[in-house]
Amino acid sequence: MRESSKSALCGIIAALSVSVMLLTYISPFLVYALPVFAGMFLIVILDEVGGKWAFGTYTAVSILSFFLLADKEAAVFYFMLFGYYPILSAFLSRKLKNRIIQLLIKIIVFTISLGASVAVSSFVFNVDYSEFSEKGKPYLILVIILMYMIFFLYDFLLSVLNLIYKKKMKGRINKLFK
Repeated sequence: MRESSKSALCGIIAALSVSVMLLTYISPFLVYALPVFAGMFLIVILDEVGGKWAFGTYTAVSILSFFLLADKEAAVFYFMLFGYYPILSAFLSRKLKNRIIQLLIKIIVFTISLGASVAVSSFVFNVDYSEFSEKGKPYLILVIILMYMIFFLYDFLLSVLNLIYKKKMKGRINKLFK
């Protein structure tokens, strides 16, 4: 694929990702789900043009999200977790054959990223998380368990989407951008 075609594909994916992120204007309830979907589009770039281009697209979407989104929490979750995670997951699956070590690294990265996302959202963008402390420890524990369930679901969906993409779409994208 030529450099101009790579740039065009990355631009289209970045625009699609930012468009998905902008849907937080319509439904603020999707503040966690939309960064997940926006991150999944990086699978196309990873398979078609490689990790460096995917990282560049992730960076562009992150910057644009911070400038364009009114809900900075969604931008923070994309930037600090769901945007780069498809790149990290692909890298780990290529470099490490031991699935247990892959899973442990993914859990550690998720835990650190989730904590950092909440801290940045709270301290930098003044997102109010007081409802968690007001409702008590059982509620907080439930939310944490749900976040890990979402993470495992996200990891599973990434692997399934990657397989589907490789089997059904890979040749079609290359033909479009020759």
